[in-house]
Amino acid sequence: MSAVTNQIRLTGAQQTLFGPLYARALDNRRLDPVLGDEAAEQVLNRVDVDLRAARLDIGDQLTVVLRAKELDDWAAGYLADHPDAVVLHLGCGLDSRAFRLGLPTGVHWYDVDMPDVIKLRDQLYPDTPENYRTIASSATDPQWLDEIPTGRPTLVVAEGLTMYLTEADGIGLLRRIVERFRVGEMMFDAVLPYVLRAARYSRFLRRADAEIHWGVGDPHSLELRVPGLRLRREQPLVDRPGLARMPAAERAIAKLMNSTGWMRNALRLLHYSFAHRETERVDLTGAQATMLATLYLRALDNRSDDPLLGDHYADEAVQRIDFDFGRFRVSSRDSASVAIRAKALDDWVRDALRPGMVVLHLGCGMDSRFERICPPESVEWYDIDHPDVVGVRRRFFPDGPHRHTIGASVTAPDLLDGIPGDRPVLMVAEGLTMYLSESDGVTLLRRVREHFPSGELLFDAFSSLGVWVSNRFNPAVVRAGARLSWGIDDPRSLEAAVPGLRLVTEWSFTDAPELDRYPRPIRTALRASGRITAVRRLGRLLRYRF
Repeated sequence: MSAVTNQIRLTGAQQTLFGPLYARALDNRRLDPVLGDEAAEQVLNRVDVDLRAARLDIGDQLTVVLRAKELDDWAAGYLADHPDAVVLHLGCGLDSRAFRLGLPTGVHWYDVDMPDVIKLRDQLYPDTPENYRTIASSATDPQWLDEIPTGRPTLVVAEGLTMYLTEADGIGLLRRIVERFRVGEMMFDAVLPYVLRAARYSRFLRRADAEIHWGVGDPHSLELRVPGLRLRREQPLVDRPGLARMPAAERAIAKLMNSTGWMRNALRLLHYSFAHRETERVDLTGAQATMLATLYLRALDNRSDDPLLGDHYADEAVQRIDFDFGRFRVSSRDSASVAIRAKALDDWVRDALRPGMVVLHLGCGMDSRFERICPPESVEWYDIDHPDVVGVRRRFFPDGPHRHTIGASVTAPDLLDGIPGDRPVLMVAEGLTMYLSESDGVTLLRRVREHFPSGELLFDAFSSLGVWVSNRFNPAVVRAGARLSWGIDDPRSLEAAVPGLRLVTEWSFTDAPELDRYPRPIRTALRASGRITAVRRLGRLLRYRF
């Protein structure tokens, strides 16, 4: 390298590239460096930039070095197994990763960053191997991908990038990569959502006039929003082996960060594999769209370490659906109530189901209850929902000899025409009654009562207060543009409204045994609140016989 200096003028997030460079150079000056990035030191000697604006706190310095070391090790392992890979190094900044790893001759490496960054990078790294190339573009611009050859295993490395993207841009970028390159792995760091709020106090970001926008809470949510993605590992940074070689002050900071989960996971590395899957576009709005939110939450539960429901059918369906599930703003912490409700209803269905019955699965959405229950062949099962929903459902859950799908509003007067009325019935409705008006709901129950000689009705219900709360604060309802209507305050009122109906059980979610999984303070609070009638009836299951 020639002894040339460059006056650097970068703005916003681009200024942050000198922070990691400086941290790696400081590590290289130690007697026993963790990363040993000699190129970082050489580059700093060639630029004329005020490093006071790029200096990091001790915690930031150890994070940069440990993060780079871990990603280097992961990438080296992938290249050892795939010496013919294509590597996309996104938001590369001034990082020398391509040269630290010693590229196999069969690897094609692409460093991608903004044009002004790449212009500087090309000046600072003039001598590069033939299988190395830079691309001057925003990582979120779809066009640059056209320059990359396909048909090879693909490794995507992004260090210090995702948090500077918006969520929509980040998801869009990951989806485009999977769709174009088909098979490979992704490695990147991500912050928890709360870090976005804490970042306003970061001196480094304030000096650089940069902002972060995207926090990833549950890493499994990316699997479901980017079809074909599969989480391989989630690695916090503050307990890595290289930490033992760092100064005492940095080890102390790491020990503090590692003391609680929310600090330990504030910044972690995510490692995914991907294999492209074909998807089908789905467009639903209003109340019909809320069934997609429910489907997504059941899939999130299935991806958790200890699923409550374990609905792998939901998981499979979400991966095949082309829909922006992020619009609902729900996360894995919202999945427990949906999974508890579905599991409790499944248990009731198994208890009530008898050979020869007719099952009316009303407002079925994309629920896989038939598959989960696996009823006897003598049972005639009817999945019933709005025609638009059924049009989607039939792509994933085909009819069978004893399983039928009907596309109709549950309030249609002729709903039960063609369904045999000489057998006992089991009516199951999950997430339906609250979307009906009271008059439509009562009329539906009367029709069922009059059409069949006997049976049971199993459904969930909100109180009037529960309806009010959901219409204002339930993200799935609000963001779908839906609205709840019917609140059932006293379940015995239906006994008078539907002659012959008899209440068997009223079960509140605060009684669920699955609440034992929650931390003691939360569990105790939920159990205690269940003693208050108004709270118990916010959401519960009702079981009637006639």
